[in-house]
Amino acid sequence: MQKLLIYIPKITARHKYVFKVILNEIYQVEYQLTDDKDFYLTSTSPRLNYSKSIVIDGEVFVESADLLQERQINEVEVNFLEINENPYLFATTHQESYHHDLFAATFYLISRYEEYFPHLKDKYGRYKASESIAYKEGFLKRPIVNIWGQEFITVLQDKYPELQINKPKFEYISTIDIDNAYLYKGKGFVRFLAFLIKSVLSFNFSEIKQAVEVVFRKRKDPYDTYSLQFNLQKKYDLNVKYFVLLGDYGLNDKNLSHTNSNVNSLIKRLADLATVGIHPSFGSNKNIVNLQEEIKRLEYIQKREVTLSRQHFLKLSLPDTYKKLIASGITDDYTMGYASELGFRAGIASSFTFYDLDMEQELPIRIHPFAITDDVLKFNMKISADDVVSEISDLIDTVKKIDGTLISVWHNDTFSNFGQWKGWKNVYEEMVKLIKQ
Repeated sequence: MQKLLIYIPKITARHKYVFKVILNEIYQVEYQLTDDKDFYLTSTSPRLNYSKSIVIDGEVFVESADLLQERQINEVEVNFLEINENPYLFATTHQESYHHDLFAATFYLISRYEEYFPHLKDKYGRYKASESIAYKEGFLKRPIVNIWGQEFITVLQDKYPELQINKPKFEYISTIDIDNAYLYKGKGFVRFLAFLIKSVLSFNFSEIKQAVEVVFRKRKDPYDTYSLQFNLQKKYDLNVKYFVLLGDYGLNDKNLSHTNSNVNSLIKRLADLATVGIHPSFGSNKNIVNLQEEIKRLEYIQKREVTLSRQHFLKLSLPDTYKKLIASGITDDYTMGYASELGFRAGIASSFTFYDLDMEQELPIRIHPFAITDDVLKFNMKISADDVVSEISDLIDTVKKIDGTLISVWHNDTFSNFGQWKGWKNVYEEMVKLIKQ
């Protein structure tokens, strides 16, 4: 099998990382990096020159930007080029070069380079989508890294037909967050009494009636939508992952207690039918002891190791959050995305290991970026239930065309057809139908 020989005058950890992500992990191209120019010149293998100038006629040449040669976080000038309405970061100037340095561009986006610089945060202390280059330049809803990769792979294939390339297959992963397993069921006397007082003061007597009926088991809890979820999972053969909030009760963490028998029974049901990960509480974001305690709680209940996570409120601080997760045994995280916008925070619709710019090393945690969330559609974009499918159809089609991985974020209460989610019960299934077409 022919390997792609890649010449780089001085190979760094950044080079090793980004070439692995693009060539090996996404397209499974066998390759070798070399800084030996003589070896490169005499080789009969397919050749890629990643440097400042041409080495030999007939090679594929990508004029390298400085970003991957550096070992610190510096201000970066990102030159733009637009071709057929697609943006290309780190445009090249050499006439014989490929039109942009896709390796530097990919590294810039998936390392979240821009998030290491001072920036405005939202009220929860999160990086704002509006601060990102993808938002400002209008490509947030496109998995631009995959688009670049697909185009470059075509160039390699045309030049070197003997080079074996295994293109990925489109995949859909449905993820469901359980912030509050039940609306009324199992709340306990104090919380239920507080609810009753609040409802009386607001003259919401119909909800009081419903809550009492749930407590006395005459009515199903509105947030108990799990049978519907299980039926849809089976009907459409879905890859479903759940993330359960088990932190202590607090201002931004209003889940039921981990000792609640209803919660325990639910988690065991979920674990029998899907993969269950931890939904680290807002309160655990700065406290690794709390994080590890929450993971232990889930492991104790489901009698399985916990290796998946997604931060509650999508509270992500780079690279600290990932370091704490790694120290707590988490290998895969599903937080990469925005709480205010649809699209691709890291510009990519494929999973990837994270690169720590502070330590200049790849971290042993795989990042799974999501692109679609129920909360963004309803509360930020104000999309009606009837218009959701048409709103997300272009995004879905784009991910299919580049053979990427599409991840959605839903919540158990979104299926409830209750309160603020009135009319949304069937939206998830309509989305799944579109994805499965």
